[in-house]
Order: sequence, then C-alpha cells, then structure tokens
Amino acid sequence: MEVDKINAIASTAYFTLQQQFTSQSNATGNEQNPTPPDADSQGRTKVTDQVRLATSPVIRKNLDMVSAIEQEHARLNQLAKGVRKTNEELGRFADQVSDMTSAVTAIVKNFPPFSADSERRKEILMSYASIRKEILKMTVPAPPQPVYEKVKSTWSSLFDTSGQMLNDSVPDLGPASPDSHVKAAATQLDSTGETLASLSSDITQMLLQR
Repeated sequence: MEVDKINAIASTAYFTLQQQFTSQSNATGNEQNPTPPDADSQGRTKVTDQVRLATSPVIRKNLDMVSAIEQEHARLNQLAKGVRKTNEELGRFADQVSDMTSAVTAIVKNFPPFSADSERRKEILMSYASIRKEILKMTVPAPPQPVYEKVKSTWSSLFDTSGQMLNDSVPDLGPASPDSHVKAAATQLDSTGETLASLSSDITQMLLQR
C-alpha cells in the first residue's frame, strides 16, 4: 500500500510539471510569433493613407490661396499708406487755398467797396500775398504709381513734376491790385479748391477699386 501511494504522488507531480512546461512553451511561441494584424485593420490603415494623400493637394491649394491673400493685403497696405500721405498734404494745400479765398472774398463782398487807398484793403492783400508765398514753397508727394496714372491729367493741372503748386493755380495779387483782378482771383481760387477736393476723392476711389 505504501508503494502505491508513493507511485500516485510521483505520477501527479510528473503531470503537473508537464503542464507547466507546456504552458511556458506556448507562451514563448506566442512572443516569437506574434499574431499578425487582421485584414480589417490593414484595410483601415490603407484607407487612412489614401485620405491623407487625397487631402494634401487641397490643403496645399488652400495654403497657396492664403499666401496670395497675404501678399495682396501687403501690397494694398503699401498703396493705402502712399494715398494717405498724398491726401494729408492735399489737405494742407486746401486749407491754405481756403484762407486765400476768404481774404479776396472779404474785399469783393465788402460794402461799400474799399477805396483804392484803403489801409484795410492793403492789409488783406498783403496777408493774401504772404499765404501765397508759403503755399508755393509747399510740396505734395504724388500717389503711388498705379493710382497716379489714373489721375495724372488732373494732377498736372495743379502741380509740377516736383509736387509744387503751379503759379496760375493761386493768382498773384499785390496791395495795389484792382478789384477786377481780385474778383478774377476769387474765381480761380474757387476752381483750385474744387479741383483739390476732386483730386483727393479720385485718388481715394482709385485705391478702393484696386
């Protein structure tokens, strides 16, 4: 009986060891030969790659479009700066012309008319001459080339190539100028003021149409 008991224990131990060895072998085999990805997983990977490849040209096109917009924005920004500077200087000219117009209008509309030797009349005309001298020293930068080409005709009717106002745009008057000359100067100054305003509007409009 004792021998049978010993044999049974030995058999059990041998069976247990055999099971452990088999389990370890299977585990090692799984590590060395991992389960290959199933067909569905591979299919999803291929589809993802295809979507990426199909989308890339669209994205590149969009990036090119954004870049073009940025370049156009920079170009328009430079044009706007140039137009702004021109308009600012045109405004200074317009202010001076307005002061000159006020001076001659004070003489033309005075009632009763100033006498030829009126001191007040002489003072007004001397003030006019001083403003005219100042305005003829001023210069205005031409607008950027694309805009300038559109307003070149009007521009050249007021300014020379250096940006100085033409003498005829602001008539010359002296302390002894007769009323007829003063009236003619008033008419010319009205025209000059209107042309300055029109030129400024045209320059700005040309920018908006770019």
